[in-house]
Amino acid sequence: MVMPMDEDTEGRFRHPIGVASRRTGLSASVLRAWERRYGAVEPTRSKGGQRLYSDSDLQRLSLLKRLVDEGRSISQVANLPQEDLQELAELQAAPTEVSATPGTVPATSELSDPDPDTFLTRALEATQEMNQELLHRTLTRAAVVLRPDILIGRVVVPFLTRIGELWETGRMGAAQEHLASGVVRRFLEWLIGTAEVEPDAPVLLTATPRGHRHEFGALIAGARATELGWKAICLGPDLPADEIASAARTTGARAVAVSAIHDGGERALVHELTRLRTLLPDEVRLLAGGRFVHQIRHRLDGVGIEVTDDLSILPKISRGA
Repeated sequence: MVMPMDEDTEGRFRHPIGVASRRTGLSASVLRAWERRYGAVEPTRSKGGQRLYSDSDLQRLSLLKRLVDEGRSISQVANLPQEDLQELAELQAAPTEVSATPGTVPATSELSDPDPDTFLTRALEATQEMNQELLHRTLTRAAVVLRPDILIGRVVVPFLTRIGELWETGRMGAAQEHLASGVVRRFLEWLIGTAEVEPDAPVLLTATPRGHRHEFGALIAGARATELGWKAICLGPDLPADEIASAARTTGARAVAVSAIHDGGERALVHELTRLRTLLPDEVRLLAGGRFVHQIRHRLDGVGIEVTDDLSILPKISRGA
């Protein structure tokens, strides 16, 4: 028997889960999963403990279903503000181009424009303004509008590069650089954590070797791996070879990717990477990337270390090639 609609203390109707299911087209099990796992909505409860959904809950759930049906991941859209969900739905229904005058910063309402330069410009401006919330929101919206390869290649990497250049030339303060780094680190961890991969997906470990603390290359590798269907486990910076190898054995990793961007001593890095290769099982691929690794790649030839920043080889590894 279907419960009648209830009214809350402010006169807004509340609907039982059966009504919510029929109106949104989502099964009751999906409604419960989206609530528990992703916090998409927070229905109230009747005196008997049954879920009651508001009209705004139903509108939000309908938007989420529409976006998921169009191919977006529920994990990446579930917590977006309502106005962002509406903009994404409208963008999908009727794509438009938003042009900005050169040198100007687009308004927040224009951030659904799928031009990656729009997001890059706004992210830089938010950093200059020390607006942490806007920077995070800009990157998050870019993640649900842009293809993953474009998000990383034309927004995240150029943003980090530009931030580094501005800081090194004194046109950006250390506080701004630290704010940007913190937001990007959390954003990349969110991308990796919300990726929907198969339970039996191959595992890629990412890390930076001993003496190297800049972990963005490793985090970006993790984000790229999840896009390719791998489960990424990011171990963090400055890890000795034996710790990385131990983690690889514990997790059953099929591959390990390490990144070294800045000069931490050629001899030390060669020692760490060759030792890691020795400690890893023969069947585990060792991938090494980053600017400094490429500078010393002649020292790594012929020892089973694959120097590359192109993780498009991961599908071949997963097939045993």
